Amino acid sequence: MRRFISGLALSFCVLLVNSCSTGSDPEDIILDVFSVPAELTLQIENVFNDLAMDVNGIAMHKLEFTGDLITTNVAKCLKASVHRNSETSVLDSIVLDYGTATCSSNGAAFKGKVIVDPKDGDLKSFDIRLRDFSSYGYSITGTVDFQITGETAGNDFSMKMENAEFLINGTGETVYTVTVASINNVYTFLKSEAGSPAYIDDVFKFTTSLSGETPDGVLFNLESSSDLIYAYSCKNIIGGKADFSLSDIGDGIVNFGGGDPESDCDAKATVSAFGANISITL
Repeated sequence: MRRFISGLALSFCVLLVNSCSTGSDPEDIILDVFSVPAELTLQIENVFNDLAMDVNGIAMHKLEFTGDLITTNVAKCLKASVHRNSETSVLDSIVLDYGTATCSSNGAAFKGKVIVDPKDGDLKSFDIRLRDFSSYGYSITGTVDFQITGETAGNDFSMKMENAEFLINGTGETVYTVTVASINNVYTFLKSEAGSPAYIDDVFKFTTSLSGETPDGVLFNLESSSDLIYAYSCKNIIGGKADFSLSDIGDGIVNFGGGDPESDCDAKATVSAFGANISITL
């Protein structure tokens, strides 16, 4: 995370001024400029996946709630409450309150509230509102569209978000804004541990399409070129490949690993660009 902040100065020099002199090899400078927004993009992708998996696992895994609180597979720092219409008892919303200190939930680490509102009586379509929400240093604003796409709640689903902002604090009072024009992910349940009733060891395959703009005006795009693999137990993408591009800079290929929850659970991805490989920690 700190690498992104320190890397912004170099990004401004090369992309906006194009007159910085660092004494480094030009190829090294270009590679460094490429790696900073690449890391930023992958972190945003991973935060979105973490949010998707936590909402799906807690709120969608079983929509026929019998009480006012969800307690199964819920972290102690999280209050998951169910709100119904007082007259009809129809579900009004599900509120995931992670509190004001970092809460390590099953998906990842969050602060703030996530409010899940049904958009139809069939409980297939939902709006997800973020209130004072942050994850891994990013304050995130916007509304997420959540769709259950399969017959079984908690298995196949999609999430998309448009015109969102990811804010991160720099030095002093500086706040950097990353604009996410759109992110659209489609998830398909792949497998779980045999005999396990919990969702926290589930594995999903998914596709992603993410586009946006960095604080220094560089347009980025991440597009899965194969099925990607996300494992709850790792809280990370552990497999698959994606194409990554930056306006006026170039293209790269992201390799997330082989998809094995045991051997690929290292929270690392490799970005290949300009004949070199960059290792990024998610």
